[in-house]
Amino acid sequence: MGVISRMTMRVFAIVLFIVASAGVFAGQLILKNTSSSPITCTVDGWTRASGGSFDWFIKVEPGQSFYVGQNTSRPNPPIINWANCNNLQTRAMTLTPKGPNQTLVLNGQQTRVLNVSLYSYLPTLPTDNFESLVAYVVKSWQAQHPDVLLNAVLSQEVKIYDFNKLRTILGNDGFDVVELDMLYLGFLADNQLINPAQISGDAPWPVALAGSTYKGQLWGIPSWLCMNFIYAFDKAITQQKTLDNLLSYMNSLPSAVPALAGSFNGHWAVPANYINAYVQRYGLNAIPQAMQMPPDNAVISQLVALSDTCQKKGVGINQCTNGYFYNGTGVTPEQAFATGQSSTEMGFSEQSFYVNLYRSSQSAPLYVIPVPWGQNAQPLLFQDSFVTSASTCKPGSQCSRDAQAFTTMMTGVAMKNYIVQSQDLPAGTPWRTLLVATQPFWQQSQIVNNAYYQQLRPILDSAAPFPNNFTESVQTAMDTQVCVALKAQRPQFDCGDSAKTLLATGHAKMQPRPTSGESRSKL
Repeated sequence: MGVISRMTMRVFAIVLFIVASAGVFAGQLILKNTSSSPITCTVDGWTRASGGSFDWFIKVEPGQSFYVGQNTSRPNPPIINWANCNNLQTRAMTLTPKGPNQTLVLNGQQTRVLNVSLYSYLPTLPTDNFESLVAYVVKSWQAQHPDVLLNAVLSQEVKIYDFNKLRTILGNDGFDVVELDMLYLGFLADNQLINPAQISGDAPWPVALAGSTYKGQLWGIPSWLCMNFIYAFDKAITQQKTLDNLLSYMNSLPSAVPALAGSFNGHWAVPANYINAYVQRYGLNAIPQAMQMPPDNAVISQLVALSDTCQKKGVGINQCTNGYFYNGTGVTPEQAFATGQSSTEMGFSEQSFYVNLYRSSQSAPLYVIPVPWGQNAQPLLFQDSFVTSASTCKPGSQCSRDAQAFTTMMTGVAMKNYIVQSQDLPAGTPWRTLLVATQPFWQQSQIVNNAYYQQLRPILDSAAPFPNNFTESVQTAMDTQVCVALKAQRPQFDCGDSAKTLLATGHAKMQPRPTSGESRSKL
């Protein structure tokens, strides 16, 4: 009796601690019971088999929510990767004390689970961690598919830019559906990590289909597109079509502040910028040569000339190349531009979110052009697409059908509007203005008549897809050798060497890190 009493008190104390800490600490698992009957769950870390000192059977009463934190006393790292409720078990939840909370909505009707990872490098408010966005995705899905429990993860704790971790993310203990960058599509397909894809929802743009195609086969459902732009409040920027034109324009700007703010650092940014500059010198047909080393010194000179515009006249400091913006040690490029600390800024289409967030007046029009990396204008679009795991979601299976339904919902106009228009954030928050990969989105009057999207729309007709056949060896070779070449011309150029071990934490394309409202660092 004494042992039972002590165990009861121990469990009660744990429950009190976990419930009391809800809302205080991040990384909580929220079990929400919307059914009319109690639901019993077990959670990773709180069973003997997962390193706990006892089996904790968590009873979630009807209409109630129960908060569960990580077991920090078990030998394994403090992470929650699964929950089992009514014999339905999730995978790869990746809930850490530093990550966002995650909710499982248990309605009592579910007979199977769909595990999905959403692309996490989206702009948001400094205090937001996408919980409202994920909650909306779950609510929308469960309303249409009440029989499928959705485990939706939107967290940078899922290291999608680490080649080694991609095998786990798409392996037996990973996700069924993942929204991934297509830079390494060839790696995923060649290693048989993903299944061929088929479009069942809104029609993507041809450039998006091309970017999700490898060796003649479609492998992903296009979701977002992305590329570098130059922002300015001066309409004259729209006439700068080539690098020479842009450099002349930059040279004519007032010398009180740097002409440009942006980050040229990062282990994915360095190869990507080089490829952009190579294509705008030698044309699209030269893309295979762009990925071969050693680097072309003429192309390196183009990158140096563009990045030199970040240097304030008469001052030998270049915050675009010395790691200042990349490392997040001061203001972000968007803050610098929005507050008049630079005349222009280099960023992605959605970076207008931060420009509009930080600037004091919204009256001045914001102008944007594709970055002129060379003399021959040829925009290249990165893209993020939904892929399905070859390990857990076989073609023709029920999982495959659920995955198809999920990607159809996520790429539909209603969901894209919700995300693009920041409807998960407080009223008055700037739009995220992402480049949507599907055509019906752009046919809406609210997009057709939007002054910012009007400037972006022509790119979809003229752009080509960015190469999607990066391997770890190619990426590493380009990063290393292009960096050496840049340093040869500008010794103070910091390619991001201090962040070499953080390969999984950045975006191949992005500058600001949306988790803190700062620039997303490209590795």
